[in-house]
Amino acid sequence: MNGLSQAARVQADGDGTRARILDAAEDVFAERGYVGATTRVIAQEAGIQKRMLFYYFPTKEALYRAVLERIVSGLVDIHQQFRDDPGPIGLAEAVDGIAAFVAARPAALRVVVREIMDAGPHLPTLARDHLAPLFARGAEEVRRNVTAGIFRPADPMHVLMNVGGVTLYYFLMVPLLRVIWERDPLAPATLADRAAAVRDFLLHGLAGPALRGGMP
Repeated sequence: MNGLSQAARVQADGDGTRARILDAAEDVFAERGYVGATTRVIAQEAGIQKRMLFYYFPTKEALYRAVLERIVSGLVDIHQQFRDDPGPIGLAEAVDGIAAFVAARPAALRVVVREIMDAGPHLPTLARDHLAPLFARGAEEVRRNVTAGIFRPADPMHVLMNVGGVTLYYFLMVPLLRVIWERDPLAPATLADRAAAVRDFLLHGLAGPALRGGMP
C-alpha cells in the first residue's frame, strides 16, 4: 500500500512539473515567439533547473510541439463537450467555453495564431490530427442544423470562421482595448458582457425563420 502511495505521489509530482513547464513555455513562446524563446528562460519561469526541463522535453522543438498540442486539444475538448446539444444551445455553450478558455490562458491563443499566420512547420500535423477533424465535425453540425431549419442556409466553413473570428478576435485586441477602453477587457463583468454580445450576434445571424418569428 505504501509503495503504491509513493508511486502515486511521484507520478503526481511528475505531472505537476510537466504542467508547470508547459505553462511557462506557453507564456514565453507567446511573448517572444519560437526563435526568441530560450529553454533557460522557460526553465526559470517554471522554477526548475534547465536539466530538469530536458528530462521532460529533450529539445525546445519537442517542448513547443507539446505546447501546441495541449492548446489545440483543449479547444477540441470544448467542442466535444457541447457538440450533441441542440443547435443554438450548443453554439452558445461552445462560444462561452472557448471564451473562458482563452480568457484564462490568453497566451495560448497568441501561440496558436502565430503558428497559423506564419504557416509554421507544425501546422500540417496540427491540421491533420486535430483541426481538420474538428472543422469537419463542426461543418456537419452546421449542415444538420440547416437541414432541420434551425439555422438558415449558409456555407458551413463561413459559419465556422464567423464563430471563431467573433469569439477569438476580441482577445487578440486586448492590448489595444486596454489603451482605448475605460473598462478592463479581461474583468469578469466585461467578459460576461462580451460573451452575451457574441451569443446574440451569432444566434441572430444564424437563426432560421422559425427562431426569428418568421422574419425574413
